[in-house]
Amino acid sequence: MFKQFNHFDNFIFDLDGTLVDSSSEVLMCLEKAFNECNVKFDKAKLTSDIMGPSLAEIVKLVIPTLEDKLIIQNIVSRYRSLYDNDPNDRTQLYDGILDWLSYLKSNNKKIFIATNKPKIPTMRLVQKLNIAFFNDIYTVDKYDNKKLTKQQMIEEIIPKHSLLKEKTIMVGDILSDIDAAHEAGIQAIGALWGYSSNKNLLAEKSEFIIKRLK
Repeated sequence: MFKQFNHFDNFIFDLDGTLVDSSSEVLMCLEKAFNECNVKFDKAKLTSDIMGPSLAEIVKLVIPTLEDKLIIQNIVSRYRSLYDNDPNDRTQLYDGILDWLSYLKSNNKKIFIATNKPKIPTMRLVQKLNIAFFNDIYTVDKYDNKKLTKQQMIEEIIPKHSLLKEKTIMVGDILSDIDAAHEAGIQAIGALWGYSSNKNLLAEKSEFIIKRLK
């Protein structure tokens, strides 16, 4: 099935929910962070449906009434410490991803990551999961002085690597990935696995969809 995209030369992948399933690890560390910061929360809201946005936004999804920015910052900080240093990270590649990346690389395609995950855990996962195939990796904190949106990442990758927009495509599992691709002037593949709960709209807005790789 990989051959159907051979007319594209460049593939920009989201990470969480597209290449890797990190939900169990993220939710475990988030639960620990809430508990260690003595913040009450509804454990029933800790599901993969909240995955995708920035960590501060995820905290607000779990506790919509929480307005104290210092408390949110403390939760985020504690989470980062737990997540960045867990030697037993349970994150796994989705079925077929390694085959797809290997196929793209062996066929001289350029492949990239554009992720809302910070640099430290992103690079840790790339090494841990043996997927160091990428021509470049863009994380939300690639630069010290500003945070990048997914659209900005795509818009930097394209000229930096002299990519043609019509030969470049974004692969993502949530609507914001697809929207970022379109806003940056490229097409998108909607991955129907991953975290988005609204897969019908994801499929509707994507030029292509993949239900599963295996």
